[in-house]
Amino acid sequence: MDILNESVALGVDLFILGLCVRKYMYNKRVAELLKTAPQYNIDGDLKSIVERQQTKSIPYAVIRGTVTPIGVPLRSSLVPSVSGVLQIVKLHEHRISRGFSGLWMEQRRLLHKSTNEMPFELRSQQHGVEIVDVLSAAVLDVDVVYDSYEPSTLSAFDHIFGFFSGVRQKGLQTTEEVLREGSFLTAIGKLELDGNSLRMQPSPEGGLFLTTATKSSLIKRFEDAKWTSILKIAFCGAVSAFLIGLIARKIYRKKKQQKEEARIHNRLETERRERRARSRPLTLSEDQLCVVCLTNPKEIILLPCGHVCLCEDCSSHIATDCPVCRGKIVSRSAAFTA
Repeated sequence: MDILNESVALGVDLFILGLCVRKYMYNKRVAELLKTAPQYNIDGDLKSIVERQQTKSIPYAVIRGTVTPIGVPLRSSLVPSVSGVLQIVKLHEHRISRGFSGLWMEQRRLLHKSTNEMPFELRSQQHGVEIVDVLSAAVLDVDVVYDSYEPSTLSAFDHIFGFFSGVRQKGLQTTEEVLREGSFLTAIGKLELDGNSLRMQPSPEGGLFLTTATKSSLIKRFEDAKWTSILKIAFCGAVSAFLIGLIARKIYRKKKQQKEEARIHNRLETERRERRARSRPLTLSEDQLCVVCLTNPKEIILLPCGHVCLCEDCSSHIATDCPVCRGKIVSRSAAFTA
């Protein structure tokens, strides 16, 4: 129990450290993949380049083009003048809640999310590459075309109920995000030839990226995130080392105290036995001797059988059965014999 708080803190810190290491490995792997990913122009030669590959695909490639819907584009439900290929509508609840410390903190909770998408491709002049599985993209740059916040009107009852329940609603926020038609994007993922069409989809190696940033900007973003993760790892590692040292110090002190207590106990026990030996009579009949060591007098009565057959030294080594009748020993007490 002396190290319970430190052990819990160490467990939490190691969990956070593991998350930081995992994030660092992801950022490092993606940055290295982006550095080696070839960038192609969307033109008439791209299809032949992919076709020459043994698997008819390029595991990780970079292309840039204009978002062009395959069919009639989607119209924004909240801003009809905006059209695009992907629509995401979210409803968030803003509220304040009372934490364990008793302080009120603001929270934002997602109540509803709806998405609507249609097939599209990135085009450059007369050539295009279809983008598949957009919603699973690791990076997806979309435009916020609508953002409305409506504060809640609370009655006196709501304030009283919120005070006792610990949760009070502040308002509702509705947002709409659209991947606009005509946006110029950088797409990074697995480029493959499907029949006579080129498709880009999430790569098992690094996912799918649809961003307005360039390849070099995206690499810098992951490099910066990698160094940020390193700083977090260093901090969490230092905290873990401190906690481990603190726990080791407490364990060492406890072991040292136990050894010292055992040494004092053994010394007192030896002195007690010596005093006991000096007070014992020098001449004893055979009937008065302990049935185990045949040296010391009988000094202990075993219960419930009632046999007086052991000296105090031998009694400490026999815990279960009486050496005379093999009965179970429930308790023992000092015996005084004339």
